[in-house]
Amino acid sequence: MNTERMLERQQSVNLLAWQCVLRISGLMNIAAIGSVRRSLDTYLLCLQQGTKSMQNVQVTDSPVKWIVVSVDNFGEYVEKSWQDFRNQVQILLLTQDEALIWINRIERALAED
Repeated sequence: MNTERMLERQQSVNLLAWQCVLRISGLMNIAAIGSVRRSLDTYLLCLQQGTKSMQNVQVTDSPVKWIVVSVDNFGEYVEKSWQDFRNQVQILLLTQDEALIWINRIERALAED
């Protein structure tokens, strides 16, 4: 292999590596932004559910009623949290798949003669 061909191959591998880094960092940024958004949504939802619970019970009500009302009101919170968890796992799996695809491309570029 001559020097010119070796430099071309190295340049193409470097470009593939940069593309890989940019794509994966983009996916990780999406995950981070989504995490912050979910934290703020969860905080707001907790405040809303707490307000609903306070409206549906009186100070003199039994502790059982407080628990029942709280559990009923937090059903939406649990469903939303589960959906967010599934979305986060999907983003992480997508990031892993993307990394494997790019690593395979880089390995193929290095293996070219």
